[in-house]
Amino acid sequence: MSLELRHMRHVIALDEHGSFARAATALGLSQSALSRSIQSVEREIGSSLFVRTASGVEPTDSGRVFVARIRQIAQLTDDLDRDLVSERGLQSGHLHIGGGPYPAQSVLADALARFVADYPRIVVRVMMRDWDELLRRLRAREIEFFVAELSTLGTDNDLDVEPLAPHPTFILARRGHPLAGRGPIGIADIFAYPGASLTRIPPRMLEPIRSAQRRSPDATAAYRVFPALEFNSLDAVRKIVLGSDALMVAPPACVVDELERGRLVALGSEPYLTLRYGIVRLKSQPLTAAGVRFLEYFLEAERAFTEQEQELLERWRPRPAPHVPANSASHTSAPARRRSGLRD
Repeated sequence: MSLELRHMRHVIALDEHGSFARAATALGLSQSALSRSIQSVEREIGSSLFVRTASGVEPTDSGRVFVARIRQIAQLTDDLDRDLVSERGLQSGHLHIGGGPYPAQSVLADALARFVADYPRIVVRVMMRDWDELLRRLRAREIEFFVAELSTLGTDNDLDVEPLAPHPTFILARRGHPLAGRGPIGIADIFAYPGASLTRIPPRMLEPIRSAQRRSPDATAAYRVFPALEFNSLDAVRKIVLGSDALMVAPPACVVDELERGRLVALGSEPYLTLRYGIVRLKSQPLTAAGVRFLEYFLEAERAFTEQEQELLERWRPRPAPHVPANSASHTSAPARRRSGLRD
């Protein structure tokens, strides 16, 4: 049996519309041309596909089986055509995307490393900005999509937003920092030291930070600027923290080398410091072939990042300091008690 794809599409259209008149209109054919096409298919397979009714036509039993099979063939053909078009679109061209400072320097960078190796003729431009600037650039059609903080986006009807897995963070300091070795600490304990932020802090985080600042045991904490430094370079913030008493907040996967080498230590964490990012697109702006393919790379890198993160969270999560029995203080010398902060 040898059937042309166009004849299969004629059969599918007649099944969908249930009427020669409606199907012919949808296909841009005359009713007589459609009727001849259906008859040629029926002769080819040796069976009637449709029976006429008062309201139009209905498929016969063999017609239902036949339509189900050729739908699969037509779908496979459409998929193949789309893939071929996509592959041609990936031979050259441009990809313009955006990212907040954390995703741009972690998951997006991991995905781009693989993407540019596989598609060397695609020119990629990544815009690293805070969420509000990225949204403006998206609406100006300067980027296809961006990955950034979601909490400020609201329910804008023109956006297609895909939330990603949340990424818990640690409060981090250099080895030997005055706060190191105290066991888990919270935000209220850090305001005696400068805070270095990789990005502008979104309101959902800033409000509980301000509240903690007012509750800080340090009487002068309420008057200190927080954060003391904003610098959207992860490498620069790491360098500043490693060379001073400044503190930073980051997912462990972003500083795994420093944790492994003992150069950074995790002091504590807060639930509201969890990073909540997502992929943001315009509903009215279809992605290019390069954009569609890169999203596949990005989601794969995101899954790998999240899996690694779970292991690192368990490994490096700050543990409570060892409990010292109360009666052991009586055996501690006066100088030792003074050095540890105990009073005689």
